[in-house]
Amino acid sequence: MIRRIIFALAAAALLIHFIFALIEAGKGIGGAKAAPTIFYGQPLEIRKGDHPGNLRLTERLNRLSYRQVREKPAKSGTFSLTKERLWLFLRGAHEKGFLQSSGPVEIALANGRVASLASPDGKPLDSVRLEPEEIGRLAGPKMESRTTVSLSGVSPYLQNAVIACEDKRFYHHIGIDPLAAGRALSVNLREKRFAQGASTITQQLARNVFLSPKKTFARKLREMELALALELRYSKQQILEMYLNRIYLGQAGDRGIYGVEEASRFYFSRHAADLSLEEAALLASIIHAPNRYSLAGNPRTALERRDRVLSSMRQLDMITQPEFERASAAPARIHAGAPPAHLPSYFIDYILRITKEDLGAERPYHPGYRYYTTLDSFQQAAAEEAVARGMEIIEKKARGAAEPLQAALVAIDPKTGRITAMVGGRSYAQTRFNRAVDALRQPGSAFKPFVLLAALSRSLEKKGEWTLSTPVSGEPISLSTPEGMWTPTNFENKQYARITIRKAIEDSVNTATVRLAADVGFKEVLKTARAAGIASPLLPVPSMALGSFEVSPLELAYAYATLASGGTRFERFALFSVTTPDGDRLWSGEIKRQQVFDPRATYLTSYALEGVLERGTAREARALKIDFPVSGKTGTTNGNRDSWFVGYTPDVVCAVWVGYDSGADTGLTGATGALRIHARFMRSFYSQSGPPAVAAPDGIEWAVIDPDSGSLATSFCPRTFQEAYLRGTAPGKTCSDHPVHPVMDALRHKMLEAEAFLRGLLSK
Repeated sequence: MIRRIIFALAAAALLIHFIFALIEAGKGIGGAKAAPTIFYGQPLEIRKGDHPGNLRLTERLNRLSYRQVREKPAKSGTFSLTKERLWLFLRGAHEKGFLQSSGPVEIALANGRVASLASPDGKPLDSVRLEPEEIGRLAGPKMESRTTVSLSGVSPYLQNAVIACEDKRFYHHIGIDPLAAGRALSVNLREKRFAQGASTITQQLARNVFLSPKKTFARKLREMELALALELRYSKQQILEMYLNRIYLGQAGDRGIYGVEEASRFYFSRHAADLSLEEAALLASIIHAPNRYSLAGNPRTALERRDRVLSSMRQLDMITQPEFERASAAPARIHAGAPPAHLPSYFIDYILRITKEDLGAERPYHPGYRYYTTLDSFQQAAAEEAVARGMEIIEKKARGAAEPLQAALVAIDPKTGRITAMVGGRSYAQTRFNRAVDALRQPGSAFKPFVLLAALSRSLEKKGEWTLSTPVSGEPISLSTPEGMWTPTNFENKQYARITIRKAIEDSVNTATVRLAADVGFKEVLKTARAAGIASPLLPVPSMALGSFEVSPLELAYAYATLASGGTRFERFALFSVTTPDGDRLWSGEIKRQQVFDPRATYLTSYALEGVLERGTAREARALKIDFPVSGKTGTTNGNRDSWFVGYTPDVVCAVWVGYDSGADTGLTGATGALRIHARFMRSFYSQSGPPAVAAPDGIEWAVIDPDSGSLATSFCPRTFQEAYLRGTAPGKTCSDHPVHPVMDALRHKMLEAEAFLRGLLSK
């Protein structure tokens, strides 16, 4: 009887085989109708001056299943690397017109950075672009965590462990195992229920791709038909590879973990190719019921199941007796990593929101669609880690409240305006409110850079009315407002006399900043903020200078990106395109930019903000191992309701907010809260080397001054500082607080001028 059933199923399988040929068309098993909606991160672009270590280039290539070879690569998907050169044979285009043609390109390295890039025929290239990495997928409204790898990217131990556990005769049957099927059928008929299963790996694959989980006899027959069809169309290696990339292996919060690569990273913090024998057996042991046999939930049961898999592998001669004994003696340990950081749920929600109007509410769940986003998977991982680990420390110092302390982080590439990382809260599973986009909070002192920018921009018109060394009064000030007289105070009620504008920014002196804003004009400050990209409601009132209005972290990050880019304002950009399964574009994004400020004004502002981390309110950054130039500003609102830090280099802008959703007092300043998360992110971003020196634009000159008086330094000044100025606006008088003999002073002045001139040349 079993033979007759198999014969009938084989005939049906032939028909299904031809159906596969028609609907698959090279798209992979299941065709368009079975495929989920997939989201991709932006492809890495390698440019001159980049540091491969900071880019995590080797890790990215491994994630994309590139194979390292010793000689110059001769096949696509391979690379070779030495201290002087990287040869990279790219794969073909991933989306129509999206990637450059594949081919072996040469990337020359010098002093650890990319010196040049050349095409296969030796022509110079501006950049080399990898294919994008998958960051998430939707199967209906359900989020999956999945990273696809080739069979060569899976440890042989794991391949054999899965076969020993799930289908011992995998390489010897035709998709159905008659012996196992007959045994299971006999048991099920006797029990009058599905008491025992006998699905082969091929049947499981067919069921996972095409069928519902409901157990019926008709479904079982259909499963067997599809298994035979798969065996006709694919090799055993292809079937095993597809199975290993599709099996469900547990949950990470609200996300399902699918495929052995994702599970290996989640449970053991390593790639599937690197699993040990005992780890492979442990992972294979949970395939039957991942949630019931949780590796972390019941260690004793996990150990027993692992040892059964090892015994089966030994009986099948997949491992030697010494290997069996060593693995059996090893403890059943997991080295769990963080939940998959490359599945950015807050970001994907944001993508679905911005495309909803054009694509329709249900369109994202249509099978086979591809979203090509700007997210950088490694930056996202760094952002997730920075928030998670940073909050563990910050929460210990925060003032408690009847709610969890929250955080948000946004990272932007100031060269392109692309959003590269987004964290909307501590746990998407607990709350889907995206604080990075939707939380409107007062920025406090994080708004002060735009007061400075307004003054410096006006100086371009008024020939240096304000410079970074211009003195301004820090004494108490009262201003008339529609609500009455308003008198700002400084942090901890500190008192200041006459100080330079630089010190007012570095030390975040409220009284001096408000006085500067009044001198420049509150309407001019408002105009500057609008030009930078702040679109939230603003009024030209004195308290605006201290950030009394509300913005979102995303909005503030883009405003700072205008500073980091040299005065170019970008519109929000998170998505390149959406395509059908055939690669046709349904939706296309366009980067919109506008030069809104003179690069000289933004350079001077950024140079002043470097001092915030070196000497000012964020000087603790040095203790947090930020030992490279970063421009940034702390922000703390009244009652410590909001802790902000926004910092940037020419490569990245990172805005961080920490606070309670209710606005309760956190007890945190910008330095004791948000700065700690920002520092973790930046350390990861520049893991090998800091950013290259920023060249001053034309029209900038330098002078060595006394930082207290703001005048040219003399030989008697106890401290000196090299200040930057718009050309023709450097101070002409020497410091009257520390005078010297006129002849010696003149000689000293000439020497300092020469020194400043040489430093200016070196910075270009």
